Amino acid sequence: MKYVKIIGIFAVIYLVYLGLSKFMDTSLDVAKKITDIDNLDKIEEVNSKEVIGLMMFLGNPPEMKEHLLMSNIDDCSFKKELAEMSSNAMYKCILVEAEVKDKKIVKIFKEIQILEE
Repeated sequence: MKYVKIIGIFAVIYLVYLGLSKFMDTSLDVAKKITDIDNLDKIEEVNSKEVIGLMMFLGNPPEMKEHLLMSNIDDCSFKKELAEMSSNAMYKCILVEAEVKDKKIVKIFKEIQILEE
């Protein structure tokens, strides 16, 4: 009789464990779905447009290694001169068609015009 009570207690504990684990799995799934929905709201729209970029070229033949979004041609020219004073790289201000996200150039589709040599 003593063993039957012990087995019964373990059976009840096991059933409670199964119920709690099922409940926790469900609540974790709900929390994950809510987090995914919140993240969808935070995704910023990706824009493809014409922008001015300060491009850094390295190597022979020159290959573009970095790019920086500039607000206007004057700002680009000023930063180009500063960069050329402290670097061996070649810099150009170029009007490009690019994918812009969070005020950064993500991908350049086409170089439209070199604004300044």
